[in-house]
Amino acid sequence: MSSTSPHGSVADGFRDAMAGLASGVCVVTTAAGGILAGLTTTAVMSVSLDPPLVAVGVDRSSRTLAPLREARRFAVHVLPHDREEVATVFASKAPDKFAGRAVRPGLGGVPVLTEDARHVLECETWAEFEAGDHVLLVGRVVQVHSAVADQGRALVHFDRAFHQVGAARAPSAQPPANDPPRDRP
Repeated sequence: MSSTSPHGSVADGFRDAMAGLASGVCVVTTAAGGILAGLTTTAVMSVSLDPPLVAVGVDRSSRTLAPLREARRFAVHVLPHDREEVATVFASKAPDKFAGRAVRPGLGGVPVLTEDARHVLECETWAEFEAGDHVLLVGRVVQVHSAVADQGRALVHFDRAFHQVGAARAPSAQPPANDPPRDRP
């Protein structure tokens, strides 16, 4: 094993280490003052089952942070394997990331992408924490929507690239009815 310190930057080593951690890809959306906003992130994690809480890390420089703080509501869209283009658009500085997308208003007017998610978690901001160059928003999940066409495969980000994980399901196959692990929702 080699070390990037002291000869290399800890930040560079940290970036490389995190690139080796496969993470689910999500789009987070909100609306404030009639303006729709959204971003792509892999910094999403379940926090609690009772109450249902999810945490989202948002870069302080993100144009979506101010609308998220103002609205105090957001939707987390878990992307399926075939929505890399959606992830790319919401990661960009495009002026209208919602153009050409099927969107409906969720609770409090938060935009819900109706054709681009395996699951959607509609949330109310429960807590906010300063975390270095990011803000950690914890949302209380108030509504969950299942996918339009969940084929059992998900989009992940690993080694600075998008990948697919999971096995394709037969169209009539139902997901197994397993309880979530007890130590994690």
